[in-house]
Amino acid sequence: MFAPLRFDRVLIIAPHPDDDVIGAGGLIQRTIAAGGQLRVLFLTAGERNPWPQRALLKKWRITDADRNDWATLRMREAASALARLGAPADCLHLLGYPDQRLTALARAQGDRVIAELAARIRTFDPALVVMPSSFDLHGDHRATAYLAHRAVNDPSRIATYVIHGSAPADQSLFTLTLSDDECRRKREAIEAHTTQLLLGRRRFLSYARATETFYRAEEECVRVDSAGREAIDKMRHALHAISQSVLARFTR
Repeated sequence: MFAPLRFDRVLIIAPHPDDDVIGAGGLIQRTIAAGGQLRVLFLTAGERNPWPQRALLKKWRITDADRNDWATLRMREAASALARLGAPADCLHLLGYPDQRLTALARAQGDRVIAELAARIRTFDPALVVMPSSFDLHGDHRATAYLAHRAVNDPSRIATYVIHGSAPADQSLFTLTLSDDECRRKREAIEAHTTQLLLGRRRFLSYARATETFYRAEEECVRVDSAGREAIDKMRHALHAISQSVLARFTR
């Protein structure tokens, strides 16, 4: 059981810019209000974001230069969002791993990434490490859960969040009930991510709800044996083939 809850040193690990304020915008505010120290680690800059990129740039083919510019833009949005929650500018840190490639990275260079995360965690020495849940449906989020769980040497310091999908109720660790002012500020922080609101404003703003639920450490949930990896690979290839077929129909 996670008790007592401490806000004096909180580290939030996020796969992409915006996951921090969506998953833990209320917790960030509570940490700052309690005079706690906050650090936010982004594994990626969210540079592979093709549909909003195409909509904003009004072009179909996205180049490496476009992705680099997009990464810069998204990190500016992340800084603005955290500032709206009262977080200090120096709390934000980008690791710069490839967006939409974290599962492959975890397989190929997982030990290296885990070592970097572990070093960052040791340096900051957080009382609470907040990370994505392995129950999240997004591949980058599950990969981050896998990597971050293994980087923390004390599971009692872990709390996880789900953005895409849901986690079992019996995994719940604690729930924050946000005040009207906290909800308003969380909404304003989400609105700072203007690139993400281009095509999904209603969905993104729906995350500014009155509660934030966090879940227990899930180390047993992120173990994937070789047979499991093979099954996941087959499923991924099948889904990719289906998506390409559907895309081809709409681009003829």
